[in-house]
This record gives sequence, C-alpha cells and structure tokens, in this order.
Amino acid sequence: MTTFDLILTNEYVNEYISMAKKMYSEPKIYDAKGDLTKRWYVYFYYRNPEDGKMKRQKPIFKGANRFKTRAERIEVLNTYRKALLNLLKDGFSPYENNQQTKERLEKIRGPKNVIEKVPQVPVTTTETPYTIKNALAFALKQREPDWAKKTAGSMKGHYDRFIEWLAEKDLLHKDISELQRNHITSFLNQLKTKPKNKAQKSKPLAPKTKNNYRATLSSLFSILENDDIIPNNFIGKVKPKKSTPKKNKPFSNKQVKEIREHLNIHDPYLRVFIQFMSYAFLRNKEVCNIRIKDIDLDSKRIFIGTKVEAQTAIPIIKELEDIIRAMNIEKYDRNDFLITRFGHPAAWNTEADNKSGYFSKRFNTNVREPLKLDMEHTLYSFRHSAAINIFKSLRDTGMPHDQILFRLMSITRHKSIAGLKNYLRDIGATLPEDYGDIYTIEF
Repeated sequence: MTTFDLILTNEYVNEYISMAKKMYSEPKIYDAKGDLTKRWYVYFYYRNPEDGKMKRQKPIFKGANRFKTRAERIEVLNTYRKALLNLLKDGFSPYENNQQTKERLEKIRGPKNVIEKVPQVPVTTTETPYTIKNALAFALKQREPDWAKKTAGSMKGHYDRFIEWLAEKDLLHKDISELQRNHITSFLNQLKTKPKNKAQKSKPLAPKTKNNYRATLSSLFSILENDDIIPNNFIGKVKPKKSTPKKNKPFSNKQVKEIREHLNIHDPYLRVFIQFMSYAFLRNKEVCNIRIKDIDLDSKRIFIGTKVEAQTAIPIIKELEDIIRAMNIEKYDRNDFLITRFGHPAAWNTEADNKSGYFSKRFNTNVREPLKLDMEHTLYSFRHSAAINIFKSLRDTGMPHDQILFRLMSITRHKSIAGLKNYLRDIGATLPEDYGDIYTIEF
C-alpha cells in the first residue's frame, strides 16, 4: 500500500465512517398521552463518547407545563424540538462545553465553516440568573391563578411568611441554587403563632398547619422545577410533620332519635338539612351548593359538584323524594339554592364555606349545646351514623362481607374498597361482635 493509500484509509475513510455513524436520535415530544396534569417535555438520545452507546439525555421542559391546553404545550415544545434538532444537525453535543464543540467542528470542517457563537449546551444543570426572591415571585405568579378561591388567601400568607423568614436570614438575594432542603426544614420547625398583643406568647403551629406550609412551598418549587430554574423539587424529601386529625364522632341510634325529636320542636328546617346529608350521603358544603335546577325528580337524581369531581349524580331515595316534594320547589327560580338561611329556596350569594359555617353554628347552638353533646359531635357525624346504620343492616341480612362493601361503596361513593375499609374502621362500623364467650381465662 502506498503512502497516499495509507493516509487515505486511516484519515479520511475513518473520519467518514465516524461521521456516518448516527450520533443522535431525532428529538420527540412526550405528551403523557394527553394528560395535562403530568409533565410534558422534549427528549432525545445521544451517543455516549465513552462507551459508544445511545443514551437518553436530560428532558427539556422550558416552561411548557405552565400552559393548560394541549395546543399551547405542543406549540411550545415543538419550537424547542425544532431548535434542538437544528443544533444537533450542526454538530453540537450535550457532552461538550462551548470550546470543546468549537474545536471539534473546526477540526472536521475547518475554521470558516464553524458558527462563531456556539450556544452553550450544559451537561447537567443550567446556571440561572434567578435570585431566590425573583424565582419565588415568578413561581407565585404562575401558580396563583390555579389556587382555589377558598385557599388562595392562606397560601399567599404561607408565601409571605416564607419571604419574611428568608429576609431575616439574608437569603432573599442569593442565587436560587443556594436554597437547600435544610433551609425549608429550619423554616418549618420555627413556625409559631403570631401573638395579637404583647401579653400573648407565641406557640408552635400545629403539625397539620406546618404541613400546609410545606404543601404550598412544594407547589411553588414544582413550577421552578418544570421551568428548569432548579434541577428538582427537593421539598418532596422534607418529611411531613406527624399529625392526628380531629375525628367526627358518630351518633348512637338513641342520640339520633333524641336529636330528631328535639329538632321537630326547636328547628325543623335544620332537620331537613341533616336529612339531605344522611339520605344522600352529602357533605355540608355539597348540600349548601344544591340549586333547584340540579334536582331531577323524574329520573330521581341530584347533580352536584363534589370534593373530587366536577359533577356527579346522586340518587334520590323515597325518603328524600318526599322531603323535596314537600318543599314545592316548582315555585322557585331554577337558579335558587335549595337550602338557605332564609328557610326556603332563594338566591344566597355568599361563599360555600360561609353557608356551611352558618349551618354548623346553627347546629352547635340549637342541638349540641342544649343536648350537651361532645365537641366531636358535628353535622358531619350524621353522615358517619348513616354509613354505620346501612353497614349493620346489610350485615344483619347475612350478606357476605365483600358484597356488603361493594354495595356500600356505591352508596358512599368511595373510590376504592381499601378507602371504604379505612373509613368504616375509623368510624367504628366494623367493630367485632362480643367475643367474651371465647375467653378461656379470667383476668
């Protein structure tokens, strides 16, 4: 082989073979099968220079998940996909910095054929000019429109208090990358009540309240993660505080009878409110939100918005149908609320929480206090009492336990058997029968 042939084989052919070998895959969009609650992104594979294998690279979000429609997300991500493809075609590599890429391309193409301003493509994390203050302000602006009106005030309060703490610790104007998990833990640990006057002493906040702060901050940091302002939302690694939620104690059959007789004399309209909760298994707020137009007596259904669904149909059993017909709802406007503080259907333009609170206070004043019931006895206790009653009635028929659960799940509208089992255990519906006869020793 001549010197010319040797040079040709070693240099030019090898270079051609190397270039011909596919270095990257065409970037694609991951759209979570259209699920807008999940993160969408652009992804691609690039050949690892160390082992020569194609390796999936860091996904590109770049704020796409702020958008709430499929068309908007696709438009944004498609723009990034095309830009990324152009970079890859120009020879850029995620395994190199700016200078390395430029030198490699100059070697292959010559200095004149290399774009002078090579954009930096970092291997791991992207440096950002965001201060902690600016980053959190950005996250708040993106997240605030998504907060429900009921919780927006308290969440904004959580944000403001965190900003105050950051200012006290001289952290506000530091780079967002300097904020660490231990800062969040320290903030949550020191949270205390704010005294109304100098005579009062501040006390540590309840674990549940601290967990609410944690949830608010996590929702903000998820925005920063989605927009690649931080590499990950580390608040998920901050353990929530252990808390024991307050339970609503169910009524005994004797107490239900006593309350019914008391209401017949002192507050019959409150009894109607309770009957809707008990017969339809509704929450306080759900009862308050029923409008005349939501009731279909022909098909015996009530359409309501629930805690977990925009709208669902609730069956109207015979006992409840008689109550509704006695209310003569045909005389009222379709948009009137069914049960109001006025004692009849009417326009009641106030927040659902205020309506629910009104009937809770009415129950405390007209029932719990005069009958000397426990503080754990609330309006919600009637829903528990109804569940216990149906469970025991089905059990008394001899129905197998699994069938009881499936029948009851359709009534209480629990989403899973496991959830229903936990609920029944918590309210004491599944307590065992008297087992004293099986003891063989005496204590």
